[in-house]
Amino acid sequence: MTDPADRLLPADQRALAVRLFNRTWELLETTRDAAGDRELLATALASRLHWQDVGTDENLAAGDWLVAHVASHLGYADLALDFAAAAHERASTADPPVELWLVASTQEGMARAHAVAGHDQERDQWAGDARATLAGVDDDEDRELIESQLATVPGLAQP
Repeated sequence: MTDPADRLLPADQRALAVRLFNRTWELLETTRDAAGDRELLATALASRLHWQDVGTDENLAAGDWLVAHVASHLGYADLALDFAAAAHERASTADPPVELWLVASTQEGMARAHAVAGHDQERDQWAGDARATLAGVDDDEDRELIESQLATVPGLAQP
């Protein structure tokens, strides 16, 4: 059993979660070898872990989405599907509700995970759901971000 004195303070947990999230994006944008791929997955999982006790539904949904995104990128379909589903479930049932762009993002994550799993019909359905949700997003920057992510889903026909 862990001694409570050995636990990180909530502010430190949040700071680590954010730093690891940002590190994950840095790694996604570089050319990596096998060791870099392992670090990529480890940073995404570590970021999500640090949100576990201190994060909001929004933080946890975004953390699950990030793990799904990385797993999809690395070709780990089962892991991607599991975390994408968790992200979407949390974003869809959060109380108070999360912003609509995050729901659309989790739908994009489901589309991407299904693409990696070779589930073309499900990929297309989730992408359509994401586009429909995005129609209700007023912020241009948020909408364009999710649209740019949808544009990179493997095998997805672009509108």
